[in-house]
Formats: sequence, structure tokens, C-alpha cells
Amino acid sequence: MVRKPPTRSSIVLVVGLLAAFILWTWLVFGWPPLAAFDRRVLAAPLDPASPTAQVAGAFALITLPAVVYIGLAGVASWALRHRFRQLSVALALVIILGWGGGYLIKIILHRLRPAGALDLLSATGYSYPSGHMVSAVATSIALGAVFAVTRQRLRNRLLWGMGAGTIVILIAIDRWLTGAHFVSDVVGGALLGGFVATLALVVAGVQVPVPHELVTELVRIKAPAPARQTTPQKRCAVIFNPAKVTDGVTFRRHVAYELQTRGWHRTLWLETTKEDPGRAMTRKAVRENVDLVLGAGGDGTIRVICSGLAGTGIPLGVIPAGTSNLLARNIGIPLDEAAALSVAFDGQNKAIDLVKITVDGQNSDHFAVMAGIGLDAKIMQGTNPDLKKTVGSAAYFVSAAQNAKHPALQASIELDGKLALRRRAHVIVVGNVGSLAANIPLIPNAKPDDGLLNVIVASPRRLRDWVRLTTRVVTRRHKPDPQLVLLTGKTVKITVDHSDRYQMDGDPAGECRSLEAEVQPGVLTLRVPRPTRGEITDAVAGR
Repeated sequence: MVRKPPTRSSIVLVVGLLAAFILWTWLVFGWPPLAAFDRRVLAAPLDPASPTAQVAGAFALITLPAVVYIGLAGVASWALRHRFRQLSVALALVIILGWGGGYLIKIILHRLRPAGALDLLSATGYSYPSGHMVSAVATSIALGAVFAVTRQRLRNRLLWGMGAGTIVILIAIDRWLTGAHFVSDVVGGALLGGFVATLALVVAGVQVPVPHELVTELVRIKAPAPARQTTPQKRCAVIFNPAKVTDGVTFRRHVAYELQTRGWHRTLWLETTKEDPGRAMTRKAVRENVDLVLGAGGDGTIRVICSGLAGTGIPLGVIPAGTSNLLARNIGIPLDEAAALSVAFDGQNKAIDLVKITVDGQNSDHFAVMAGIGLDAKIMQGTNPDLKKTVGSAAYFVSAAQNAKHPALQASIELDGKLALRRRAHVIVVGNVGSLAANIPLIPNAKPDDGLLNVIVASPRRLRDWVRLTTRVVTRRHKPDPQLVLLTGKTVKITVDHSDRYQMDGDPAGECRSLEAEVQPGVLTLRVPRPTRGEITDAVAGR
């Protein structure tokens, strides 16, 4: 998915700060009156033993750029764990550009520090621009963006703004008081810090929203007597898996902000449980005839919601919160929570297929991604949930190694009512979409809206066969191979010689000997990203 382009105001701000820093730097090194001003207002040298020097020195040490950036790295890690991926990238860029860029500029310009500076660890090296000010201003803006993106209350955002402003002023005074910098160094550091933070936010695609309370007040002022409601109010159901949503409080606040600012009312908040992964919750949303369902969880949670919404016409907005998030990846829904919410509210509806699955001629269900019997299901079952939280998709490789000796199955595969294949196979997967994590195309031609399902059957015999087939899949070299068969049809029936594990969308689902799958074209309405102008042009041109 292509991110929204930055707003004109954000571009103007970035360019303006860059121009201001360049102009100020030119004045510092090329305008004698400013140099004279620096010398005239330079702080008098402090007695190192005086209380003032002791306090100022200690404050300088605890506000070292290294300390500030380490703290910011911790916030970036928190943002990544809470699926604010774009925000996490922005914070990382602030660290790289602020720390690295400021140090590089110092080396290039090599301006010496004032002669009377206190002998402190924080007063070594060159002086322009002030590294303390770069880190303080950049971090203040970056954390302000964190408050905004996580939809903190207006009061909290204002308190942070005042507190951060006070800290920045104290740092500026401290750098001047200890003689570590000229005043122009401090100003230059503030300008560079502002530029670094705004550039990082723009490059990472972070949209900083206006507080909801402020928006509401502005609307009230502009329209003190609102017209009588003539259209029915929109209503949304939010079904989420609390085990997958890292911070339920932040998640609810974030979603509630988006709903309120877009005019949605009487939201249904429905949590899944260990006993019910979302069936009763989805049925309730359908009974209430909501206008939109937001589903937050992994592929298993999303599969259950998709199954419940099949044929209802109620759009589903997916908020990826799992490990693989294969449906979101294949459809192009962003993995960043804020960006996914934007698609859920502002995207377009797309009808996609689901696959009805019947096990041993009795139990029927649906899947949206892939289902399989044998080794892949055994791998899913053997994956440690705690390890999956820690290392992500790498946990599947650990389970694969542990289950490498799982015996092959003697399988009979019927396609559209006719026998298509009979052989011993380790991997038998039915797919509605084609790509695995890391965009690895397991089934290259699979599409979620083509009215077809796809079957992949792998029959490696030796270790070198596994290596060859895996290499071909990972490197996208899909040449004909007698041990790798791809089938396409509308229905498939898989019968194996003995009962074995099966999985649906990555979740172990039990054991069976017979698995029937039938594609159901266009039964799910999914909210997907709107095509970009370039994609529309390519579609019109037939590319």
C-alpha cells in the first residue's frame, strides 16, 4: 500500500525549518555582528566548586544527548510492540538524524567552544550546533507526536507541551550558563532539532491529528445551533482479541477517537475470549445491523469474523494484531494500526471470496487465507505462543525443525468432482490467497477475488528435495517440478489414509481424514486501500 502523501503544511514546515537552519548557520559563520553579539552575551565563567556550577553540571549530564536518545529508543520499541510501526520508524529516524546528523555538522563546521566553559563531559568536542538542544527539541516534538498518535486527551497533550517547553528552556539556559555554548549554538541546535523531528515524521508517514476535544469545540463555535438530524447515525462494532491487542486501553482510546471525529455513534465494543474466538460477537454485530465491523486480532480471529459476516454485506475493516497477518498482507492492508484504521474508515469496499470447508462430511466453517492437513498443521500446533510473541514468524521455523520427521500422508485429491491426483505428500495446502509472511509467494497465481481456490501439494523424499523446493518458493523460481504440484478449481476434496491434524488460517482446528473445500465467490465485503492515481492509470492502460 502506498502511504498518504504528506500534507502541504507539513512540507512547508520542513522546508521552512531547513531554510531557517541554513540561514542561521550562514549568519553564525559569515556575519560579524552576530559573532560580536555572541562574545558580548557570553556567560561569565563559573567557579567549579560553587553550588551553581555543581547543579548546572549535574543537569548537563542527565540531559546528555546519549541519555535522551536512549530514552527515545525505548519509546520507539514500545511503539513497535503496540503496532504503531510508522511512529516507531519516525522515532528511530529522529535518533539517527539528530545524533548522527548533528555530529557530522559539528565535524564539518568545527567551531570551537567558548574558552571559559566548565570542564565537563558534556562540554567536549565542537560547539555548533548544540547537541543538547538538537536532542531536546527533536525529542520533545517526537514525544508530542506520540501523545497525538496515541490519542491522549487534550489536557495531557497540553501538559506535555508546557513541560517539554520548560525543559528545553532550562537546557538552553544550562548550556549558556556553563559556558559550553555560544547563544548562536543553542539557537542553531533548536532549529536543527525542529527540522530533524518534522522531517522524520514526514518521511515515516506519521499524521499528527488535532485533538478531538479541540475539533469538537471548533465545530460548536462555528455551528452553535446544529440542524436537526435527518440521516440515520452510523454505527460500528469493534471486535478485538485482548490477547493480541497489546494495550487495550490505548487501542480503545485510539479507535474511539477515530469513531468520534468521523461521526460514528453507539459503538459496540466486543471482546473475544478463549472459549469463543469471535462467533457470538460477530453474530451480535450482525443482529444489531451495524454499518461497519472493525476486527482486531490475528488471522485466526479475523477468520472467525469473516465467516460470521459472509453474505451479510456488512463491510469488515481489518486491524492487524497477530504475528503473520496474512490476509492483511495479501490484500494490501497496512500493518500499522493508525494506517489500518485510516483504510477501515476511508478505504473502499471490495468483495472477496471465502472458502467453505467441511471436515469428515460434518462440520462446516470458512477460511479466508489457507487451510492445510498434515505437516503444516502440525507445525502450527507445535508453535510456542510465548516464542511467537518474542520472535514473531521465526517461531514457526523452530516448530518446523521439531516436526521435520512428521510422516507423509497417502492422499487422494479430487478437483471439481474428478480425481486429479493420488500420491504420498508431506504438504497439502488449499489457498484463497498466495503469499506467506515476508511476501513469499507460496501459490503465485492465487487471488482472493477470482472465484477459484488453489491447491499446492509437495512430496519431497529427501533432505535435498526439501532444500530444492523451499529455495524455489523463496526465490520465486516456480519452474515445473514433479514433487511440487499446483491445482486450481472451484471445489476440492482431500482424503488421507489416516486421521491427521488440519489447520485453518494458521490455527490448529483438530484432526480429520477428509477435507472438502468450496470457494464462495464475493461473499465477504472487505474495506481495502483506495488505488493510487498511478495504479488507476496502469489499470486503464491494461498493465
